[in-house]
Amino acid sequence: MENEEGRPLDFSGIDTTWEYNRHTRAGVQLDARINDEARAVVQFLSRADQDFEVETQWAYFSYELSPSVTARAGRIVLPFYMHSQYTQVGYAYPWIKLPGEVYDVAALDTMEGMDLTWRLHTGPVSHDVNVLVGAMDVDGAGLPTFEVRNQHGINLRSRWGNWSTWLGYTNSFIDQDFSGVEFPNPADPNNPFDASGNTLDGHHAYFSSGGIQYDDGSLVLMAERNLLSINSDTGWFPDRYGMYVMGGYRFGRLMPHLTWARTDHRGRDEACDGSDPTACALYDTIAVKQENITLGVRYDLAPGIALKAEASRYGHFGDGGGQFSDSQANPAMGDTPDAVPDTSDPMVFRVAVDVVF
Repeated sequence: MENEEGRPLDFSGIDTTWEYNRHTRAGVQLDARINDEARAVVQFLSRADQDFEVETQWAYFSYELSPSVTARAGRIVLPFYMHSQYTQVGYAYPWIKLPGEVYDVAALDTMEGMDLTWRLHTGPVSHDVNVLVGAMDVDGAGLPTFEVRNQHGINLRSRWGNWSTWLGYTNSFIDQDFSGVEFPNPADPNNPFDASGNTLDGHHAYFSSGGIQYDDGSLVLMAERNLLSINSDTGWFPDRYGMYVMGGYRFGRLMPHLTWARTDHRGRDEACDGSDPTACALYDTIAVKQENITLGVRYDLAPGIALKAEASRYGHFGDGGGQFSDSQANPAMGDTPDAVPDTSDPMVFRVAVDVVF
């Protein structure tokens, strides 16, 4: 694919040739029971998209304060999404890759901190109420690192028969130093934009999410929506939201499924009002807009082994700023801000084997 200016544009590092290790990953979890109330959990993960470097995904101490209340401390999973607890365990969900339109809005796995989970019932409905505090450093994907501090949030997972729901809200404060960072200026290549004035210093951010799922053993329905907002001074960080709706049906071991997903941004008028060209360039670096329809099939070959295949068609890309979410275009690296492919409906095909044991 190419962008509108004729420059090469790939999809998450993939062009028109087949890739054989794009979503390959391997992990191992060690769970040590210390006594009836306490345990320690360590999980190691190695991914192809990170050159198979081994990282410590989880490393926490868990203690049951009562039969209904559990506390954890250490490196724990971020409960941002309905499927957060197993984002790297492909066997646990129908897709090969979780819908990026939702799960790339805040592409985070873990944090350093602590949380408390309270399990309770209201009539026939069971609930898990979780509160958390913590901090983390986030790779800026070509931009300076986000330092997330004083992060605190609450989420609620409820179950009633075949139904389950998810609600979550997290507040945090962001530091990001743009000192010395320059962006290409298309109007004057010899006079790049200086991004120093857009540095974040304790700026407020929040992430909200909600989801619903129905699964009666045959019919599976899911929907999820979220929003990420950072209160930057010049409005250069777009409010970004994502959503998907999925339906599938199990015919014995075979499960075909169909998913529609969308991500978009808002707030460009503030960033690109002409008062600060650098703010507009930063906005277009991060802004994303696209839609995706994925037709997939899953076949459970044996307990713990699932074969999967998917075909995804993408469209409705970044009108008025914004790239499509799996591209690697980045104005800070000299790429075009509007990373829109030359074809209106690019297709991506995936096949995978997921194994747990």
